[in-house]
Order: sequence, then structure tokens, then C-alpha cells
Amino acid sequence: MSSNAAAIRRRVNPQQQQPKPADKPTPQSPSNNKQLTIQQVITTMDQRLKQVETIMQNNNGTNNNTSDLSLIVDEFNNRFEMIVTEMNSLKDIVMQLQTYTMSVNKTLYDERINILSDLGNNEITPSDNKELQTISNSQENLEQLNRGDSITEN
Repeated sequence: MSSNAAAIRRRVNPQQQQPKPADKPTPQSPSNNKQLTIQQVITTMDQRLKQVETIMQNNNGTNNNTSDLSLIVDEFNNRFEMIVTEMNSLKDIVMQLQTYTMSVNKTLYDERINILSDLGNNEITPSDNKELQTISNSQENLEQLNRGDSITEN
């Protein structure tokens, strides 16, 4: 019931309830806590820009030496050469790694070929020969029986 009563009070007295103002930070100038007008902001920015321009003009007049420029160019050249040598050394390392990997793969491939060829080239001993003959004879006998022929001894 209390929620219904509160709703009725809101409807009856809408002017009494006003939204609470949100707390917004106000922009402040660094020198004081007053807000500046647009004209004051523009003049302050203009003064600061003029100060920066005069400082830059003074620095350009004094630091425009060719020796400073050549030192900077030499520094960039040295850094570039260092990067080139590092890239060449990385390239050599990658080439050595690829060569090693290929040689290991070739060795493994050759060993596999040797193992498979050793399994296929086992010589047949006389005892193995007798076993093979009896197996082939029994297979021939089965084939003859399946065809309906009579079995004859070899």
C-alpha cells in the first residue's frame, strides 16, 4: 500500500518533485576559479600561441648549424647500418637452421629407405624354403578343391 500512496502523492503534487541537478565539474582556468568568457579564452590562446611562435623563431635562428644537421644524419646512417647488419645476421641464422633441418630430414629419409630395403631383401634359407613350398602347395590344393579337380602330389 505504501507504494500506491507514494504514486498518488507524486501524481497530485508534480511540482514539488524536481529532478536533482547532476554534479558537473566546471571548467576552471589554471590561474583562478572563475569561468572565463569566450573572448577571454580566445585572447589567452592567442597570447600563448604568440609566445610559442617567438620561442620557435628564436630557436630556429640559433640552432640552424650545418654541423648539427650532419651529426643527425651520421647518427641515422649508423643506426641504419646497424639494422642492416642485424638483418643479415638473422638471415644467415635462418639459412643455417634450414640447412640443418634439411640434412636431418635427408638422414631420416635415407635410414628409412635402408630399413625398408633390409626388410624386403632378406635371403630365404633352406628351412624357410620348405615352409614356403608347403604353404604354396596347400594353397594350390585348396584352389583345386574349389574347382573340383583331384589332388595330385608333386
